[in-house]
Amino acid sequence: MHITMTNIITKILAYIFIFSILTSCRNSKPDTTENYKLISYLDIKVDKKGNLPKVPYVIDLHKNKKHLIVIGTLHSRDTANNMFAEIEKIFADFQPEIAINEGGQITKTFSDKNSAIIKNGEFGLLKFLCDNQNIKMLNGDMPDNKEFDELSKYYSKDETLFFFASERFVLPYTYWDEKGNLDSLYESDFIENYLLSEGIQLTSEEKQFSYYKGLYKKFFKKEFCIDSINSDDFSPIRNNHHFCGVARKSKELRDKYLIQQIEEQLKYYNKVLIVFGGWHILAIEPALTQIINNTEE
Repeated sequence: MHITMTNIITKILAYIFIFSILTSCRNSKPDTTENYKLISYLDIKVDKKGNLPKVPYVIDLHKNKKHLIVIGTLHSRDTANNMFAEIEKIFADFQPEIAINEGGQITKTFSDKNSAIIKNGEFGLLKFLCDNQNIKMLNGDMPDNKEFDELSKYYSKDETLFFFASERFVLPYTYWDEKGNLDSLYESDFIENYLLSEGIQLTSEEKQFSYYKGLYKKFFKKEFCIDSINSDDFSPIRNNHHFCGVARKSKELRDKYLIQQIEEQLKYYNKVLIVFGGWHILAIEPALTQIINNTEE
């Protein structure tokens, strides 16, 4: 079965969100990032399997006219999952003026909520609800090329490329038990249709799957084998390997960007709704309280 990078990224939201951590900063005062109280992904309130204290995990904050509701999820496409009914009820009661989503910019429209959920999970449902209310849904994810460039300031380009490839292609490939030639899919779907299309510059050598396998041997001191790559070696809630730290920095950058988006939208809207992976929300919860307290009328 042929797969595209777009299909891989969208259908593995339930898997990919496990790789995250954050810091934050305010657009108006970018030098005050350190003032935000944040929780490390090593300390967030999840059990050993990564389950949230409650699904969905809802944070409801307000100050004067400003009202912020943040919904943390465990990604799902099961239309019978009660999480979707709860999200829909919160949306109906809150009547937000704008919503912020994870998972990229969704431009498609959906004829009904079940098809939206099957296609894009909770973010599909959010798009369906926003379209019905004629409000904007804003992508809260950091642009991939910006994340790649920023992460490369903390780690080498090889480490950044290897992390992106492992997290966003190789591990999803194993998780969903995809069929197809891994070498050719890597070079066509991951490199050509994803990294290069996002404006990430690579040399001819760096585009080859053989280059990835060489990096695997360099970092793990053994030959690459698709059956032995371990997701825990790339998880921000663990310390199994060096790349757990890379994962934390990657998600720190992404969540910093999310915080900026939330703070910026609160300048223009009184009622802002965010639907994001629950680990992200647990980590930024203290910062959210500070942001709402710092809002001005």
